[in-house]
Amino acid sequence: MGTEISLSKLPGRKSLTESRIERNGLSAGTVAPEFTLPDVNGVPISLEKYRGRRVLLVFSDPHCGPCAELAPHLVRTYQRRREITTEIIVVTRGDVEENRQKAEAYGFEFPVVLQHRWKLSKKYGIFATPVAFVIAEDGRTARDVAVGVDQIRAVLHEEFLHTAVERFIDTREDISRVLSSPIPRRQAFRIAASMAAGALFSVIGMQKTAVALACSTGYTACGTACCSNSNQICCNATTNTCCATSLVCCNGKCCLPGQVCNGSCTQQFQL
Repeated sequence: MGTEISLSKLPGRKSLTESRIERNGLSAGTVAPEFTLPDVNGVPISLEKYRGRRVLLVFSDPHCGPCAELAPHLVRTYQRRREITTEIIVVTRGDVEENRQKAEAYGFEFPVVLQHRWKLSKKYGIFATPVAFVIAEDGRTARDVAVGVDQIRAVLHEEFLHTAVERFIDTREDISRVLSSPIPRRQAFRIAASMAAGALFSVIGMQKTAVALACSTGYTACGTACCSNSNQICCNATTNTCCATSLVCCNGKCCLPGQVCNGSCTQQFQL
């Protein structure tokens, strides 16, 4: 009989728990790894060209069920991008044609780029889908990774302005999911009532109150946005603008890296 060899005992072989490869996602404040990847039409997309704007980087997969569930929320959210500075980039993998057909079927208007296997996922330290990173104007991750549909939708609510109608659509879906969940009925009805109240606040013109209630611990309402207390400041509540603490807030606008405020954002020159 041959001798059975345990891979874990081979020289230089490490178990998953011993491996130094990050698997829980880059933490907030980490410099986001740069990339230039082709989109589904072969056009190269670089993260560098988005410097100075916030980016929601979503890792997806054409065979991922939750990714398909998330897709319509991304589409509706992207339609609101003109009112704020956050952009969306989806990173997927696999066959180009299959991903192109999926992007067309979902109605994606934002870039959908293809990574080779899990190469970029490895750099961002997580191999699950869907997951999302918010990359701030200075090129650093603005918060810890959002994992799964619910966490990503929470990020969408904080990063993008929702109209009353859109809030009602999302709330209706949330209430339906809560009522069909296995939690006790009394608790489910209490949660559903709280969701409905939050939606009602926004409809009757109390958006700031609704956002203040919706902002999770560690975030502060800024107009209808939620700013992270750890690395953001509210720069303009009227336009719902949060600035990274590493940037200068100048008359309600976030200056680009290297700029100072002289009545307006201007480039700082060093002699």
